[in-house]
Amino acid sequence: MNDNSLNKKSFENSEFKANVRTAGADDFVFLYNLDTDVISLSDEVVQVLNLPSNKFNNAFNTLSSICHPEDNELFAKAIARLKTGGMGDFIAEYRFENGKEFYVPVTIRGRVLSIGASGNILTGMITLKSNQRDDITGLPLESQMVADYDDLLADNGALTGFILALRIEGLERINESFGLDVGDKVFNLVAQACQTVRDEDTLVYRISGNKIALMNVNGLNARDAQMLYSSLKQKVAEIEYNLDYAVVFTISAGLVAFVNDSSKLKELLKKADFSLSMGKKSGKNNLYLFNSIEYTKHINKIHIREKLRESVKNDFKGFEMFYQPVVDASKVTSNSEKIEGVRVIGAEALLRWSCPELGMLGADQIVPILEESGLIAPVGRWILIKTFTQCKMWNEYDKRFHMSVNLSYMQFERSDILMDVQMALEKSKVNPENIILEITESGYIDHVELQRILDEFHNMKIRVDIDDFGTGYSNLRYIQNLHANTLKLDYTFVHKAVEDRDGESERKVIEYIINMAHDLGMNVCLEGVESENDVAVLAPLKADKYQGYLFGKPVSSYAFIDANRKFLKDE
Repeated sequence: MNDNSLNKKSFENSEFKANVRTAGADDFVFLYNLDTDVISLSDEVVQVLNLPSNKFNNAFNTLSSICHPEDNELFAKAIARLKTGGMGDFIAEYRFENGKEFYVPVTIRGRVLSIGASGNILTGMITLKSNQRDDITGLPLESQMVADYDDLLADNGALTGFILALRIEGLERINESFGLDVGDKVFNLVAQACQTVRDEDTLVYRISGNKIALMNVNGLNARDAQMLYSSLKQKVAEIEYNLDYAVVFTISAGLVAFVNDSSKLKELLKKADFSLSMGKKSGKNNLYLFNSIEYTKHINKIHIREKLRESVKNDFKGFEMFYQPVVDASKVTSNSEKIEGVRVIGAEALLRWSCPELGMLGADQIVPILEESGLIAPVGRWILIKTFTQCKMWNEYDKRFHMSVNLSYMQFERSDILMDVQMALEKSKVNPENIILEITESGYIDHVELQRILDEFHNMKIRVDIDDFGTGYSNLRYIQNLHANTLKLDYTFVHKAVEDRDGESERKVIEYIINMAHDLGMNVCLEGVESENDVAVLAPLKADKYQGYLFGKPVSSYAFIDANRKFLKDE
């Protein structure tokens, strides 16, 4: 006897078991003879769906009469395919009327068995999970999606299909403008649209975060999902039209397709949700197909974030400040072969973080993650105290030596930056005039609260530099209002000025910025100075400071003092 055949006695035993409630609180065994159109059901199912008895003839017509109109065609097609041998394992979801003008969502999972003279039998489980249904849409929840997927994965070992995650863009605005009732109505209409455009092998669920997921594990592919999404967008247009455009919204989607995949549903949902997020970043109202390379980067970022969180909790273990020298440009001379007159007047503090697993990572790799996670607030306070204290120590060699410290825009958003700076000043006992706080031009311009904070820094005698000048608004009027001390020209300006064939025009731009800054009482620092030739080319432009690998790479505090002790002179 093989998996798809049973004798009459086995069938009779199975029919007897149809009246036995299974271990699952909402799962019930059923038997449906596809040849004789006779079905056997448990008493609980009969009661919920108001059926004639727990065994009755003309089963297809009886069930069709109580099947939701939108599901009826799918139900008929599925039974027809089962009768012709078009399906083996079967899972589907339909809504059946319960006799009280209310539709009960029912999940049917089964397998067609050949039982000799008794005919072909669809046997399996009917699931009534009212407690795992969304109150607004009636859709099964994510927990039911997991149960359905796991059952099929256990039976098959690997699955082929797709998961399409959907989000209604503009729902929050609808809730705020028209109320939650209208928002719920829109969500319900979209859920109904999903039911309408799906085929009989695709199930619809409401998942966390006001999202809907369509799942197919019966062999459809990404192209099928894309066509389904296109149909859904047409339905959304119809919904808006029927509502007289009183509300307007769009549908974004993230798609993950899989072939002979044995992954758990949790992992596939993560990929679908990631794709949905990427789609939102690239523009709403479109579908984003899962990209494994981008997902790997995303997972790595999450891993780094957790490691950073552990470091913060463990007294900032792994965090370290590196320092790059800033020199007085007016003292430096070069004949393209030899450089002279180097006078270190300060240093820029640059964040580094390391762990045994990942090695050392620079600020460009970790600061964005710190900002996104909110860890920038505690790490920012640690940086201020660390660098202010270091400046105080180096002022023993040079009382005028200054320390430049980068401030993240998120530090202004996530913490009380004035209090943080004041606390660092008090703990370090450093002279405020030796501290320079660097802010990035594009992140701060025309920010009213920022202006108030920078005014306070000015009153505290702390200087402010504008980093990466030229990459943002480049509006000197706003820069002047920020009480900027120095404009730091981005290294890309410098490289073009000394390397490009049209470097002459770049040099004129730099010269113009320097003259304007001087007229406004500001200094200019040129970043990215890497060779004696760079100095020879840039010297006529009369910048105030240089910074770059020619004068030193970012190094630890110990290495910095060893390399620059001879330049640190208190004149």
